[in-house]
Amino acid sequence: MCLVAGSRLAAHDFWLAAAPWTRGTSLTITGNVGHFPESTEYPDPAVIRGWRVVGPDGEVRVDPAFRRDGQTLVAQVALPSPGAYLASMAVLPRTIQMKGPAFTSYLYEEDLDWVVAAREKAGLSEQPATERYARYGKVAVRNGAGSGGHLLRPVGFPVELVPMTDPTLLRAGQLLTLQLLANERPVAGATVTALAAGGGHPVVGRTNSMGHVTLPIDRNGPWLVRTVHMRTGAAAGVPEVEWDSSWASFAFHTADR
Repeated sequence: MCLVAGSRLAAHDFWLAAAPWTRGTSLTITGNVGHFPESTEYPDPAVIRGWRVVGPDGEVRVDPAFRRDGQTLVAQVALPSPGAYLASMAVLPRTIQMKGPAFTSYLYEEDLDWVVAAREKAGLSEQPATERYARYGKVAVRNGAGSGGHLLRPVGFPVELVPMTDPTLLRAGQLLTLQLLANERPVAGATVTALAAGGGHPVVGRTNSMGHVTLPIDRNGPWLVRTVHMRTGAAAGVPEVEWDSSWASFAFHTADR
């Protein structure tokens, strides 16, 4: 199931992007926080983990050091051979406290109505909420023709979006199916949103019993697919917080015309 939704209001995503997206043996990978495609909050390199790049021939050697460029985190990567590449990066968990009404608004925006209902049932809707959140970003890029099968495999993040077909070969008007995994298990009933860098309405879908969601890619250019997976703190093994969330994103560029 998918539909077109109105613009998002409050939540700040974490995502990876690339320049150039296609046909380059050397590229810049950027880490971004904000409203895609604009980065408005500099990601702290001290909390970055899991930085790696995988290509047709396996793991690519990457420089662990990053530099700052405005509000983005920047890393240079050399692509050793033609084909598709997958870069991934994790941001360590942080804990925040939000006022009850603000937390409820955020939950509604992320379509986490079951959390709203749970807080209402417990009489906590107006009370502050403590949330621990972590972020996991992936980006697919292409350097000419070549294998892209490794894009379809999980990288081992606690929560991640895994495409079922190579997204770098898609063109406008085609469909992209992804699977949402949490601890290597499919997540059913989750809302997944696809955003085009060129603007327009987001495309929203909900995962089925196998964690699959199919989204129409109706424009050429860069895209970001993202979701929020939330559990109680007790279920996540962190009973000192009320809620634990994982933000997963997958960015790509449609095929060259």
